[in-house]
Amino acid sequence: PPPPFCGGGGGGGYQDEDQMTDRAVEYYMMQQQQQQQKYQEDMMERAQEEEMLRRQQAAYLQQQQQQQAYNMQQQAAAMQQAQAEELMEQRRQAMYEQEMEEEYYRQQQAYAQQQAYAQAAAMQEASAEIKAQQYVHTPTRDEREAYQVQFDQGQEEARRKRGTDPDASSNTLDDATTLAEKGTMLMSKGNYASALVTYDRCLSVQLGHLGDMHPIVAHTVDLMGVALLRIGSAREAQEAFQKALYIYQHLPQGDGQNAADTALAVMHVGQAFELEAENLDKSVKGWEKQMEDLTERAYDMYERALDVFQSRVEGDEPDLDVANCYHAMGNTHNIRGEYMEALRKFKMALQQKVRILGEEDPSVAWTKNNIGNAFKGMFKLDEAFKWYHECLETVTKFFGPDHPEVAHVHWNLALAYHTKGEVEALKRRQNWHSRWPFRWFAGITKRRLAHEGDDFEKMDEHLHHAFHVFVKRLGEDHVSTHRATEAVMAMRELVRD
Repeated sequence: PPPPFCGGGGGGGYQDEDQMTDRAVEYYMMQQQQQQQKYQEDMMERAQEEEMLRRQQAAYLQQQQQQQAYNMQQQAAAMQQAQAEELMEQRRQAMYEQEMEEEYYRQQQAYAQQQAYAQAAAMQEASAEIKAQQYVHTPTRDEREAYQVQFDQGQEEARRKRGTDPDASSNTLDDATTLAEKGTMLMSKGNYASALVTYDRCLSVQLGHLGDMHPIVAHTVDLMGVALLRIGSAREAQEAFQKALYIYQHLPQGDGQNAADTALAVMHVGQAFELEAENLDKSVKGWEKQMEDLTERAYDMYERALDVFQSRVEGDEPDLDVANCYHAMGNTHNIRGEYMEALRKFKMALQQKVRILGEEDPSVAWTKNNIGNAFKGMFKLDEAFKWYHECLETVTKFFGPDHPEVAHVHWNLALAYHTKGEVEALKRRQNWHSRWPFRWFAGITKRRLAHEGDDFEKMDEHLHHAFHVFVKRLGEDHVSTHRATEAVMAMRELVRD
């Protein structure tokens, strides 16, 4: 047959079969060359990738070896540092134990000296009592009448004073009432010592007209005990309250007012026990047992008084004496460190006081102050500051800035800011003083670190305000003045450091 596309009309095909075959072969060879070239390029690229992977693996292995070597060096250095720190800690501990032994020896010497002074003072006091007993009748041996004898001795001394006062016998009961009102006014102004002198003059007049066993005399003796409490003389206040209570208990019964006055005297006896517990020297061995005994006796008195006051209350009506009993019971829980129970009692007192007196009364403010004390004991300082400032605003508005009651709120605020500084300093020491040498440095500067922070100036301001008022209004011998003086001296040491 004839070849395709040849003859038969048209010259569009190949001229011959050989020419077509050569071109097909040439095209095929070109395709093969291109495929071969692409294959070689792929192989080269794969070889490069494998080479790069091998290099990366080699670099990674080298890096791992270097990291292991570095870790071993770090561990060795850490062990050396730990050994050095342990050695320094042992040395510091040895120095600290030596300092503690020396401090203990100094305290023992101071305590022995204090005991010697106390024994000498006791001997002088006993001698003075022997001399004083020469002017009073001899007490009986009957145990039931023992306190009657002590009471009679006190009244005999009052009569002797009245006999030496030419104005006492000429004064009338109206004059005594005027003196009692003057004493109450002096108490409200914070002039407690002057109020005590005024009450004593009032008592001399009353004894001359009414005798020993009269409720008005008992009331004046009770007021003298309250003044002694404010002065800080717990034992003398206890004696005055016991005398008042003795008179009330030996008056004819059946008078509701007499029962209320007796319960009030009982509550005041508890407050004297409470103040004595607050004033205990915590450096003396066994003070915890004394505190527990005194607060138990105080609480027992408060419960006895509360039973009497509640018996006259109808329904849920508020009663100020009941509120004051709850307040006093809260104080006892506070002294014992039972802050949650103290807070519960204070809030019970606050609810009744607010219903009777309103928010702006100083008695309400003082309960708020003690709520702040409870929160401070629980280290809830923001809550404590809130209650303290509410109290401070009220009592300052009512009494003025230079009143002892106002100064006590400033004192509590200073203690709260001190506690806040202690807490913040502890956090700082835990964060960046946990390793040597900062730990050793924090040990020797512990006092200073405890008072650093933004609130240092506030603590200083409140402390100095309280100190100046205590010195001016209560005198240098008052226990509050002593505490504030010690705190101010400690502050000066910190500033000097």
